[in-house]
Amino acid sequence: MTARGQNLGVSLRSQMICPHCWTEFPPHELLWIAAHSDLRGDPLLGQDEQIRFLPSRFSADGKAIDVRGELCTGLACPHCHLSIAWSLLEMQPLFLSILGAPGSGKSYFLSSMTWQLRQTLRDQFAVSFTDADPLNNQVLSEYEERLFLNPKDDQLVYLPKTELEGQLYQSVAYGERRVWYPRPFVFSLQPLDGHIDYDKRRLLARALCLYDNAGEHFLPGGETPNSPSKHLALSEVLFFLFDPTQHPKFRARCKDHSNDPQMGDHGWSHRQDQVLLEAANRIRAHSGASSSDKLRQPLVVIVTKFDAWRALAPNLKLDLNQIVRRAGKTMSALDSNVLKSVSDTVREILNQHARELVAAAEGFSNEVIYIPVSALGCAPEIIGTSGMLGIRPRHIQPIWSEVPLLFALNRCTKGLVRVGTSRRGSRSAAAVHEDETESPVLLKMRETGT
Repeated sequence: MTARGQNLGVSLRSQMICPHCWTEFPPHELLWIAAHSDLRGDPLLGQDEQIRFLPSRFSADGKAIDVRGELCTGLACPHCHLSIAWSLLEMQPLFLSILGAPGSGKSYFLSSMTWQLRQTLRDQFAVSFTDADPLNNQVLSEYEERLFLNPKDDQLVYLPKTELEGQLYQSVAYGERRVWYPRPFVFSLQPLDGHIDYDKRRLLARALCLYDNAGEHFLPGGETPNSPSKHLALSEVLFFLFDPTQHPKFRARCKDHSNDPQMGDHGWSHRQDQVLLEAANRIRAHSGASSSDKLRQPLVVIVTKFDAWRALAPNLKLDLNQIVRRAGKTMSALDSNVLKSVSDTVREILNQHARELVAAAEGFSNEVIYIPVSALGCAPEIIGTSGMLGIRPRHIQPIWSEVPLLFALNRCTKGLVRVGTSRRGSRSAAAVHEDETESPVLLKMRETGT
């Protein structure tokens, strides 16, 4: 490992964390994945997986050589043997978990968010957003393609439900015990030429690890030794998806004002505040925090399916240009005035119709922000007599789906995504003063009263 770092002129991290089993270890303990087709049968992953090994021979450019003489390129965790992206050796990891009740739309939100970020981060913030681990990201890439690059854009499509032991989980056999780990989606984020802090790109670069977990995993009693959720305690920001179509009071208020079948008889109910309370208990258990203390992680309450409940907020106009505002010649910034105003409006609506959710969220963390989102921007349709819901790709128009992660990047990095304050009384998209203090968004909001 040291040889490769020296040959490529890169600086490797002194310690790294596996994004699968969350074990911390130094880079020299990394295993390599055998390249020769005969070297199959890993003791933890099964007979179909290539053997993992600690190499003794390297090529001139620092690549390991397996016992059959093949050059290897893949790396694996020494504990769980699952593959690890190269970017995690060089970039500081940023863990982020997405929580929500079953059926709250986590997979749709995640697909919409990553698709939108591929353009917005590059064009508005001079930040690259690329797949660091294309193999592990393959499921998410297929979701993006089904929704946003579908050649049959007038046919109803849907994303499969995330199952507890489905394709978004990976199993590892430790002797007789089999553990199912959530599959991380790993992305590389780096400043591009034109970013105000391009000269600090190595310091600002992040390996973003996103987790989409089955909703059943976060119901009370859903965690077992065979389905751990330690990534919650490692996450620097937590996204909680609140689905108004699963709340009886929201459905009653919106039934006559929305064409979404989920607001009518096709909807169902979950105690979504219980999911949030369960997550808080698990984080405290994994981190050793007191049950009486609020957690250190900021909590973003993402109120999904805005297109279905927008009648409750007739004055809320969610144009991305309202919050992503030009703050210089080549870069934009998040407008903190707009962010706080929208958050306050959504909090008031939740306080009227789902007071228990607000109580759970604000008992969870000292920093809570409420962001409305519509991953699709339109209502689904019932597919034939199956009762399943589908969407026509040509109708999809996401609303603010990238905003939660833009906020998280500002909150967790010092300068990758900037925040600014709009001039009072100005309607100009260029009239945003960049925040040079680089303090957290919510702290800035509280201190300035903006």
